[in-house]
Amino acid sequence: MKMKDLQGLSLPDLQKKLKDSRQELFNLRFQMATGQLANHRQIRHVRHDLAQILTEIHMKEFNAPSPVEPDTRPRRGRAPAATEGTA
Repeated sequence: MKMKDLQGLSLPDLQKKLKDSRQELFNLRFQMATGQLANHRQIRHVRHDLAQILTEIHMKEFNAPSPVEPDTRPRRGRAPAATEGTA
């Protein structure tokens, strides 16, 4: 799976792919435990795809506009400490 393919998907589609990938990883681990898995490399490939899907989901959530508008007032800094001589 390529990142360009994932970038074109909507958030619900990505979440469906995430669920499917997690289910596939579970099945592969189960097959490995029972000795039925022929190609152990499949687990690494599914984990890689899972990471790419999660990355794209987090990027879409991060870049989404927040419903709360940020405060546009200028921030007032802390007043400088008094420089009175105490000597």
